[in-house]
This record gives sequence, C-alpha cells and structure tokens, in this order.
Amino acid sequence: MNSYGKNRALKTIALIVVSLLLVGAIAATIIVLTKKNAGKGYIQDGMLMQPEATIRLGDPTGVRFSVNIEPELYREVEGNENKMFGIMIAPLSYYLKVDTGNSLEERDWINDFKKVNQVYIDLEDIHPYAVTNPDGTLLHYQLNGVVVNVKYKNTNLEFLGIAYVKTVDGENVSYKYAGYPDGVSYKECAYSFAYLAGQSLNENEALNTYYSETDLVTLNKIINDSVDLANGLEEPTDDNSKYTVTLTATEKTLKIDETYKLEVKTEENLKVPLWYRSSDPFVAEVKDGVITAKNPGTAEISVFVAGTEHKCMITVESAES
Repeated sequence: MNSYGKNRALKTIALIVVSLLLVGAIAATIIVLTKKNAGKGYIQDGMLMQPEATIRLGDPTGVRFSVNIEPELYREVEGNENKMFGIMIAPLSYYLKVDTGNSLEERDWINDFKKVNQVYIDLEDIHPYAVTNPDGTLLHYQLNGVVVNVKYKNTNLEFLGIAYVKTVDGENVSYKYAGYPDGVSYKECAYSFAYLAGQSLNENEALNTYYSETDLVTLNKIINDSVDLANGLEEPTDDNSKYTVTLTATEKTLKIDETYKLEVKTEENLKVPLWYRSSDPFVAEVKDGVITAKNPGTAEISVFVAGTEHKCMITVESAES
C-alpha cells in the first residue's frame, strides 16, 4: 500500500474512532439526561407523593395518602436494617405553622414539629408493595398511609401526608422527605374526609362508579356529619343533614360563543367538590363551571354536589336573533 493509501486508511480509522467517541458521548449524555429527567419531581431521587388523596372505606375509614417509590430507593431501604419508610400525617394547619418557606428539599418536617411540640401521626416501618404493568413488569413501588376518623372528629379538617425515609446511624437519626410533583404546592394536596366523601358520591352519581350500599351509607354519614360540624355543633346529629346548595342561575340564555360562569354556593366553611356535565356538549360545553355556548338549541347543565344533582337550563341563540 502506498503512502497515500496508508494516510487515507489512517484518516478513515481516525474518523471511525472519533465517530464512535461522539456516539458514546451522546449515548452517555442521553443516559445522564434520562436519569435526571426520570427523577424530576422525585424529591431525594426516589419518592413522589400523589397529588390527590383517596378515601379508605371499611374499618378504619380515613384519608389515604399514597407515594410512589422508585425501585432503586426501595432496594436501598428494604435491604438496610438502619433505614425504613414512613409517612407523617397531620392537619394542614400544623404544617403551615412550622413552614419556614424553604424548598421541600431543605425542610425537616418531623424535627420542626418536635421543636414546637406539634403532634402528628407517625406511621413508621411501612413496607411498600409492587405496582406492575398489565404484562407483569415492575412500574414502581407504592406506600400507603391512612389517618382514621378516630383521633380527629372534625370531618372538615384538612390533612396532609408526607412520606419519608428514616435513617438511624448510632444515636443520629435523619430523614429524607418525599415531595409533590413539580409545580404543585403541598398546600394544594391537603384533603378532608368530607371533601373525599363528596367526591366519591359525585363519582357514584355522575360517572356510575360502583359503591356498595354500606359504602354509600358511610359516605353520606361523613357528609351529614360535616354539615353539622361546619354549623358549629360539637357533635354531629343523626338528622340526615344536607348541604344547602344554591346556583347563581337555573335558567340562562346565551349567544353563540358567549360564556357564563355557573357558580355554586354552599354552607359556609365547607370545601365541597363539584362535578359538571352538559346534556348536549354540541349546544353548550361546560368546564370547571364555565359554560360556553356552541350552537343554537337547549342543553341542561348538571352540577353534582356530594352526589346530589342540581340543574341549570341553557338556551343558545344564534348571533342574529
């Protein structure tokens, strides 16, 4: 091979080597970015609180908080006798009292609570369970903690749950806390028994979600108790109290493309979940209470409040009429 051929071969080899290095660098970058983005929203690289709580029916009944645990963190904790998972649960007002304004990563909720003798429910040494895809592959692990309606009788009291990993190193004890998804404030994630019961009753009526007769009795009792307690009674009664619900309109005429916010007034001090539905979205759409007129005709807008339906008749006229 002549010198030209050798030089050309060397250049080709060098080009291949550089290309492989570039591919390797890009691949490494992708791996790093993927790993970084995979943890986005997972405070301490492994725990993410669900932004919505659920109500646990049966015995005990309570507000259930859930947290997703990444497999790496699960293996780290479950394989170490000095580490454990737990969830602290307390009324939202307690968290607000000790909130320093720092980012979630910089807060130490448990020790802050202890400094001011603030009481909280501590569920220690909880073991997560595996959550899998339909094909059986592992998705993540999940941790659940429930605050029961025993310690706190006020069904309107909003609770917040935050999961943690506790590490014991001799006499030193430290905590790492789960966070909520990016852009979601922990203050938005506190729920009461009454709110969740109302939400469940709405789902039962509006979305045909199945609840047993026993469950429905339990949910309605929570609602009834919340009305009594919101009205200043120290103990709930058994008089089947109901929400007093008033719509800002029961009939409304709109022009095409015109909007109207259908507002709902209820008893004071009650945070009530609402669910809206239009009988004919082609005529009138509704989202979060805002009705948009689409085409001439009539449509019934239903508002479900703790499982009770309230209606507003919408008439849509053409722009010329």
